[in-house]
Amino acid sequence: MALIKYYNTNFGGVCVIDSDFEIYLDAMNDVLKDFDMEFIVTSSFRRSTNVKGAIVPPAKRSNHMVGHAIDGNIRCKRTGKNYNSKKMGDGIDVDDLCCAAIERETGLTWGQMFSTPDPVHFDDRLNIENPKLWQAKYKEFQ
Repeated sequence: MALIKYYNTNFGGVCVIDSDFEIYLDAMNDVLKDFDMEFIVTSSFRRSTNVKGAIVPPAKRSNHMVGHAIDGNIRCKRTGKNYNSKKMGDGIDVDDLCCAAIERETGLTWGQMFSTPDPVHFDDRLNIENPKLWQAKYKEFQ
């Protein structure tokens, strides 16, 4: 259990995660490569639920608080076209196909599927599937 800076070929921006979350992002990177897309991280590990400009009010037991969630935009590497929160999840274009493939192939949950959609969000559901481990990581990292 350690916070690390994550880098990969199809990721941009600053990404700080729990090392246990790295395997999911490596799988996500493979899907991004297949679609010729890049994920530009806008938020990863957080020390607070006070998030300026949040699309969705942050959960008190957010996976961001333990380094098991990322937010970001998608950019097509070939064309340079950017897909942001207004575009991602609208059901149109390759960005949604890419995000659906990320969810299907990596074990990550796409926030577009939440009851209040959060199309820029991906996490591994640690807070729901293993709340005791989430709490232990929270105590360690916060």
